[in-house]
Order: sequence, then structure tokens, then C-alpha cells
Amino acid sequence: MASLGDVLARAKAEGRGTMLAYLMAGSVDDSRLLAAVDALRDAGVSGLELGFPFSDPMAEGPVIQRAAADALDRGTHWTNLFSLMRQISPHLPCAVMTYLNPVLQRGVGQALRSIRDAGGSALILPDLPVEEVGPFRALRRSAGVDTVLLASPATSGDRMRRLSEASEGFLYVVSRYGVTGASPGASPGAASAPLSGLLDQASRWRPGLPRMVGFGISRPADVRRMRAAGADGIIVGSAFQELLSGGAAVRKIGRLGESLVAALE
Repeated sequence: MASLGDVLARAKAEGRGTMLAYLMAGSVDDSRLLAAVDALRDAGVSGLELGFPFSDPMAEGPVIQRAAADALDRGTHWTNLFSLMRQISPHLPCAVMTYLNPVLQRGVGQALRSIRDAGGSALILPDLPVEEVGPFRALRRSAGVDTVLLASPATSGDRMRRLSEASEGFLYVVSRYGVTGASPGASPGAASAPLSGLLDQASRWRPGLPRMVGFGISRPADVRRMRAAGADGIIVGSAFQELLSGGAAVRKIGRLGESLVAALE
């Protein structure tokens, strides 16, 4: 299986939009989560972000906060994450999304090697500042795991340069101020102009790096807005996790995935 970064870079070069889905490891029984992953793969998603729970998920809205709490209540451990990833990664490129504290507790080198050994190819840390990325980049060659950094509407031009140069695999561009989750009532064109400027900045510094946009995407109209603003792809988490945690039929998760993937073009 190609790495997530390679899959996204190839699609960007070919002008194809991509979608990553996010689900929280341990938030539900493994069999249900794996069935949802199968449905999303069949729907055409390009890769999966597998969340690892943390007690203070500062970037997350209520849906993923609850999912993290559920996972912690169920005693989710690194071994559970890697067990899921070993089953998913032969069929779909995988990244781990978590926070810096759990990684430091495990040890940066050990965490990256464990992700690699389980078949993962990227690590996303919302609270990792670009000033602290050095140890992760130093281990990239031996571990083979990309460290993905995040840019937001508050990112300055100079900081965007540093983020674009340091991020590996792709740049995660946050579409708005606030936390993850849908924005009921938001106008489909509301954020296009500022987002377009943000994406242009990233492309200026590193044209070949895929720019994936996340936060607040739950409808085909959201996808079309992000693509029109210049996003190479989108990331959807809360919309899928809400269905997963709420007991919705797996086929409903797949249908949502199909509608969002179709909107990419």
C-alpha cells in the first residue's frame, strides 16, 4: 500500500480531489469501526485518520470530545490503536491523529516506529508548534512516518512559509476559527475568500505539497466551497464520528461518504 502522502501527491498532480475520513479508535467496538472503514473505502475516500484519545482534545468540538471520552472509558491503549491500524492499512492509507502529550509519554521514536510497523505513514498533532518539529523530522528517514502540521486563518505569511516547509505528506489547513464539527446555518460561500488566500500562501511556498482542508465540513456544499477556494482535498471527521457513535447503520455512513466524494469534482 502506498503511503498517504504519496496517494495525495499523485492525486494533486493529476488534478483529482481527495477526501480523508477521521474516526476515533476505541470509541465503539472494533468490529463496528472496521465495518465503517470498509464502507468509507468503498465510497471512495483516499485515506483514514485514526484518532487516538486524549483527555484534553483542545481542537475538537463536542462530537469528537465525546468520542475521545468514550474511548478512554473503554480503556483504549496504543495497542488497540495499532491493532486496528494493522487491519486497515493493507486496504487504505492511514494516519494517526492525536496530541503531543500521549506521543511524548510513549517516546517520539517509539511512537513513530510503532505507527510504521502497524502500516501507518503519517502522524498529525494539532498542538505541535513548528518550532518543536525538529525531533520528528530527524526521525522521518528511519521511521518512514510523515509529521503533518496545521495552519489556520490566524497563520501569518512568515509562519505559513515555515509550516509549508516543515510539514510532510500534506499541510492540514483549518478552514475557520474554532473547533471541529459542523456549522449549522453557515453560508456555503462564507469563508471562500479568506480560505483562498490562506491556500494561495501555502502553495506559494511549496507548490507540490497537498493542501487538505478540515473543520466544519459535513455537506456536499461544504466540499464544493473548499474545492472552489483551492483545496486539494478535504478532511471530514465529526460528521462520520457522530453517525458511528450514535449507532447509525454502517450503510448510512457509506452513503454520506459517497455524497461528499462525489462533490469533490
